[in-house]
Amino acid sequence: MSNHRFFPYALITIAGLIWGVTFSFALMATSEGAHPLAISAWQVVVTGFFFVVFCWVAKIPAFRFRHFRHYLVIALIGIISPNLAYYYAAPHLSAGILSITVSTVPLLTYGLMLVLHYESVKLKRVFGVLLGMVAILLLVLPDQSMNSEDANFWILLALLSAVLYSVENIYIGHGVDDIIEVREILAGSNIVAIFLQFPIAMYLGVAEPASWLLSTPGLALAALALGSGIAYAMFFYTIKTCGPVFASQCAYIVTISGVVWGIILFGEQHSIWVWSSIVVLMGGLMLVTPNKKSESLSTQEPVSDHVS
Repeated sequence: MSNHRFFPYALITIAGLIWGVTFSFALMATSEGAHPLAISAWQVVVTGFFFVVFCWVAKIPAFRFRHFRHYLVIALIGIISPNLAYYYAAPHLSAGILSITVSTVPLLTYGLMLVLHYESVKLKRVFGVLLGMVAILLLVLPDQSMNSEDANFWILLALLSAVLYSVENIYIGHGVDDIIEVREILAGSNIVAIFLQFPIAMYLGVAEPASWLLSTPGLALAALALGSGIAYAMFFYTIKTCGPVFASQCAYIVTISGVVWGIILFGEQHSIWVWSSIVVLMGGLMLVTPNKKSESLSTQEPVSDHVS
């Protein structure tokens, strides 16, 4: 089955569909007012367990103290900070708009790599980044007729989450030794995130009991965490077998499916500005994706275990 020529396409399609629905799960998880820190804390428990099991099955270490610095950095910039930004913004936005903001990660990653001189200037890709900026402006500038009076603020906060995922991508690509398995980084960083978030949530009095996971928002969060983990595992396998250029096409599916799932599950309706933003974003992603002779980290989805 895995040798069938259509198998890689099936992988990125299924991964994209799963990742896309996680934006709707995020809305469900935040629907009853649980504190973003509490939601994030329980998410890393579920995701951390998934990746620890994943590492155990793959017979690779899930945590090594000599890599603690990397775990800590990823926990801060790739899990805790973007999670909090995302979960604060989620109740104020639609699943479709959330999917658009987070799907800018490949564009933002290339833009940051350009600024840091990790990438050479290529006009086609620079234009792709500019199209990504236009896509965001199409969301922020017009009146989106959303319930929140501060809709633009929440869009920018969700975009901050995408920026942090981009920083995480660059750190893993240029700050972490290649000999360290990405799956180990994800398992170890989630373990660190657990011990950072729960004490703070308990100190602030915003922690949710374990029974919260059995509530509707808790089950939605568990589905989000497991769905993201499964989608990432499929995405990681596609990178290993077909390369990051092919795997990066998953970004298109994530964006479209995120919008479609929002329409199916919540009956979301979008203005012409939102649909225009999607079209422009697709064009930007197409231009940023490199050819096979110059595969780049900038085309990959966020390697974190989150909605990406």
